[in-house]
This record gives sequence, structure tokens and C-alpha cells, in this order.
Amino acid sequence: MKGRGRNVTIEGASMLVCPQCASKFGGQPTPSESRLASSPRTRPSWVGGPERPTHTRPRRDSTPKPKPKPRSGVLIDEMELIEDYAKTIRAARQRKHLSQEELAQKIGERISTLQSIEAGRLKPTGKTIRGLERELEISLLEPVGAVPIKVGKGKTGAGPTLGDRVVVKRKKSQKARQEGTQAK
Repeated sequence: MKGRGRNVTIEGASMLVCPQCASKFGGQPTPSESRLASSPRTRPSWVGGPERPTHTRPRRDSTPKPKPKPRSGVLIDEMELIEDYAKTIRAARQRKHLSQEELAQKIGERISTLQSIEAGRLKPTGKTIRGLERELEISLLEPVGAVPIKVGKGKTGAGPTLGDRVVVKRKKSQKARQEGTQAK
């Protein structure tokens, strides 16, 4: 949007549009926009006194907002879903004597979603993981371990390179494929 947006009413809907669209579609300014446009922003010179804006915004309190406390522990981004999450969820639900329908309702998910999660076809989202952990009193996340990095060949003092991390999969040559099919 170029320029300052304008609040206009077009076909009964109040929208914030660019000045070109406001003039093109000929919408009426919304009540707040028309009131601001009709009132003078500064006092005319003949009224006297220093020119000051007539509409002043209330000043904010100078007291700063309290900063959020740093959280202790591990963040969800630094955690990963356990491998056997489906079995863990099903066993915990059965231990609590809950049906899939009851658990789905408690965590705010659809029954089909919970069934897919328990079958291992669907990985739960962060919100679903927190709900399951809360209702079933289990832990589905584990800290992400550091990935071991192999040191490059013959280079000393330099860190790992992309070539040290990537495994290149090469297609079989056409000759090797023909030999493989003839051997069968």
C-alpha cells in the first residue's frame, strides 16, 4: 500500500485501503475518519496563542513494563518427540481408563486425529503434545542430543565442512544396471 491507508466503507464493509482505491471505489469515510478530517489539526493563526494540535493523545505512563522472566528448563524447540510415542500414549490412556473419545475431548482434538496419533500415522503438534502430557501425566518429549560430527580428512584446526556432513547418493550407471538385470 502506497501512502497512508484510509478507512472507507465500500458496499457496507469498513476497509483500510490505499488512497487510490479509496478514490476509485468512492467509498464513504468511516465515522472516525470523517470526524478527524473535518476537525482542524492546529489552531488558526487568528485565534491567538501558540499553534498546538487540538487533538492530543494521552501520554503513556513513563513506568516501563515488567520484562518477562527468563524460563528455566529446556524449550520445546530444543526437544524432540520420543520414538515410541504412539505406544506410550495408548498405554497411558488405557492405564487412566479413558476412551479415545474422552481423551480427545479433554485435549481438544478430534477422535480421528487421536486415533491417527495412537496408530503412529500422525505426529502430534506442540499443542496436542502439551495436552496429552497434561492429561495422561506422561512425557512425550526428550532433549535433542548433540549430533556427532566427523572431522574432515587431513584438515587440522578447521571445523567440519558441508562435505563432512552430506552423504551423496549416486545413481547406478546404465552399464551397471544392465549387468544387474542380465545377472538375474
